[in-house]
Amino acid sequence: MRLIVTFLSIGTLIAYGYALAGLGGYLIGKGHLSYIVWGLLLGTLSAVAALFLWRKHAREFYVDD
Repeated sequence: MRLIVTFLSIGTLIAYGYALAGLGGYLIGKGHLSYIVWGLLLGTLSAVAALFLWRKHAREFYVDD
């Protein structure tokens, strides 16, 4: 479960990075509005999923193997 939450967290950063890249390109006139929308949407969904799984299985994260 730790690995899934880690991948979702990294996916959140990547998706928000796409949103920022789309915003930067959009501000200079060469960007796509879809990068911003999809980046924010997928980043938020990934973050919510990571937080949900982390809270649901919080006791497992603090147990040493």
